[in-house]
Amino acid sequence: MRILIAALVLATAGLAQAQDGPWIISTDYEVFGQIESFQKASPWNPSGSLSTTPSDAVGRHHDGRVYVVGRGGSNLIRVHDAQNGFALLREFSVGAGRNPQDIVLDDQGRAWVPCYDDDVLLQVDVQSGTVVAEYSTAAYADADGLPETGWAEVFDGRLYVTCQNLDRDNWYSPTGPGRLLVFDLTTLQWEAPIQLVAANPYSRIRIDDQDRLLVGCAGYWALNDAGVEAVDPATGMSLGYVATEAQLGGDVLNVVATGAGELHVLISNSSFATAVKRFAGGSATTVVSTAGYDLADIAFDGDFQLYVADRTLGAFGIRVFDTATGGELTTQPIATLLSPYSFVLPSKAGPTPVPLAGLPGALQLGLPYPNPCNPRSEVELTGAANATVRVSVHDLRGRRVTQTLVRTDADGKAVVRFNGVDTAGRALAAGAYRIVAEGGGGFAARTVMLVK
Repeated sequence: MRILIAALVLATAGLAQAQDGPWIISTDYEVFGQIESFQKASPWNPSGSLSTTPSDAVGRHHDGRVYVVGRGGSNLIRVHDAQNGFALLREFSVGAGRNPQDIVLDDQGRAWVPCYDDDVLLQVDVQSGTVVAEYSTAAYADADGLPETGWAEVFDGRLYVTCQNLDRDNWYSPTGPGRLLVFDLTTLQWEAPIQLVAANPYSRIRIDDQDRLLVGCAGYWALNDAGVEAVDPATGMSLGYVATEAQLGGDVLNVVATGAGELHVLISNSSFATAVKRFAGGSATTVVSTAGYDLADIAFDGDFQLYVADRTLGAFGIRVFDTATGGELTTQPIATLLSPYSFVLPSKAGPTPVPLAGLPGALQLGLPYPNPCNPRSEVELTGAANATVRVSVHDLRGRRVTQTLVRTDADGKAVVRFNGVDTAGRALAAGAYRIVAEGGGGFAARTVMLVK
């Protein structure tokens, strides 16, 4: 009975973590990545795979859904229902050759996508999976014809977009100071851009406790010529540097505001070795550093935890630090399935989203029966007809214990069997296990509890 109660608690916690995040997107650097959730606090257990992603992907959470942007050559948007088994609700292309960089949703539920390889801001309808409007950014391009727009943020009725202005014919060197483009969400018109002091605005746009916009500018790579810049959205003007690269010791890759007058900044030095610096009172201290270009992203939980994506070869995973003391809370990186690349943190609660129907032929898993089991259980799988589906079983630490291929019949049906053993035929320990199905029809998952 104690084992059963413990398994029920673990399973409930695992489902809640998948619903509420945070999430981490990982990558194999070539073909595909994974997205999984992890516990907000110790022991920060990962969920295992919730879905595959393109290899160069970033994401956003909004009103119970996670939006994944496939950058580079993928040119796609995926919409997942975080409240319902991370079901794939929609997948659609924004058009070849555009290289979308980010997606943000405004208070009306409209979605906005800036592009790096095209001079447009896209308005997309995530319900229908279509591009409904295009707003030209050609006026902000430099001599190579493109403005290089990247990260975006919505604040007080306006959409702000980073504009790098890089020379593609000269190794993507800055052609001058960067800008924040300003789009009025009421008139749907561009306003005067905000001229920055520094070149190459590279990081996500953050909002600090003074309602200033913060953006990390990298300038020229391997030169300490830029920094973290603050912008006053009320006046539409830059307030100058909050922290310079000379103070931080390298190019700014990302920044988070972690307290009144306090920043944590991800940097890369002149040797392209990465570090996280805490900046407060005009000086920087090192939280963590690596010998190579190993730290990929940082995120703040809003309380005292700083999440760090460490992709050190052979020892990659999520590391957690105390923002007040700088001490590491994890004893070793929390293992992810692939090299961790980009965090997705839950946004503040908002209106209930409009229901989206599932994709035709999308994968579904029925309820396991019996559940709890000792040791066998069966799950009905429904998907596209005559399709091959990869089915894997993960423990609550995210480790894959079995994997097999299942073929659906002409009606799109198949039976998945959980036998309570791993790939080598060894009996699994009592506890909760996640059955994950992935294929052309998307993704589905169920939790089964093994008791003994």
